[in-house]
Amino acid sequence: MAYGLFLPLFFLLLLLTTGCHRGGRVEEFVLPDTVQLQTGDLVFRRGESRESRAVTTVDHRSDYTHVGMVMNVKGRWMVLHAVPNERATKQEQDSVKLESVGTFFRSDRAVKGGVYRYPVTPEDTLRLLQKGRDIYGRHLLFDGQFDLEDTTAFYCTELVWFLYQQALHIDLSEGRRHHLPLFPELIFCSDIFENKQLTEIFTFKR
Repeated sequence: MAYGLFLPLFFLLLLLTTGCHRGGRVEEFVLPDTVQLQTGDLVFRRGESRESRAVTTVDHRSDYTHVGMVMNVKGRWMVLHAVPNERATKQEQDSVKLESVGTFFRSDRAVKGGVYRYPVTPEDTLRLLQKGRDIYGRHLLFDGQFDLEDTTAFYCTELVWFLYQQALHIDLSEGRRHHLPLFPELIFCSDIFENKQLTEIFTFKR
């Protein structure tokens, strides 16, 4: 019983308070020209940070530990995502971020990654874009309480699940949840990745 309680607490402590990345030169990721993105695409990654290792300790069903949603913003492909411990300054708070695909898959953040697509219409992509802009414009913080009922803060999987749910009434997780002692219901990457309607567009591994 003690071990069962320790594991999720260890996971949460690492996720909220630590950060670590690969040493050496940091390189932006360059997506091949053959990959044609569209708004609403899901981008998954796995890193070597303590946060990533903590997630894989609890979620054994997915090779990925983080996810965001692609948006076309003024002709640039950007990723909307919520992540802890990737602050530009010590004063910055963990929050919902909008970054380029190259930054999202940067060498110190991703040892492997992939782009996956849920079948949506052009009208659907516009709804997702509008909802994504709305969320980003609210300057919301990272959800350190992991509370799916709280729509004023988000963690990564919660964010993409919420975007699809609100914009298109689609439950990407199809009701799948993880249950850990002392935690509310959690959505992990595997809960979304196991959606059979997702199509692989591109993957890489360093």
